[in-house]
Amino acid sequence: MSAFRKIPDFEEIPHKADAALIVYGLDLPELFIHAAQGMYHIMGIIGKDHPKTPDTIALQAFDNESLLVSFLSELYFLAEKNLKTEVIELRIEDNYLNARIFKTPVTSIAKEIKAVTFNEMKIFKQDDTYQTKIVFDL
Repeated sequence: MSAFRKIPDFEEIPHKADAALIVYGLDLPELFIHAAQGMYHIMGIIGKDHPKTPDTIALQAFDNESLLVSFLSELYFLAEKNLKTEVIELRIEDNYLNARIFKTPVTSIAKEIKAVTFNEMKIFKQDDTYQTKIVFDL
């Protein structure tokens, strides 16, 4: 949780057959970063501290929801290659995402997910905070 925030970065919520999160952010980049942290939480992914390999992610999508699914899917793809990412900087403008990341080797993954879904996802702003629900297919 951020130092001056009264809301969590994300919270896991019950879902019938899958896993789900409610994610919060003061802006869209923070929402996306918290979504990534939440996905890693659900997966129970643990990465090494070193070596850190710098890289970038550049994505374009039709809308913010598609951009978020694409971003999380890209991170999931890297996790399948035994790489965990740490987002250093993330910018979103006009449905374009650019992120500077560090990749580190994964030491373990506790739970496999099959996919990030659009199911029940809608990014909205309420009381100066962006939020969305994300459902992961297990």
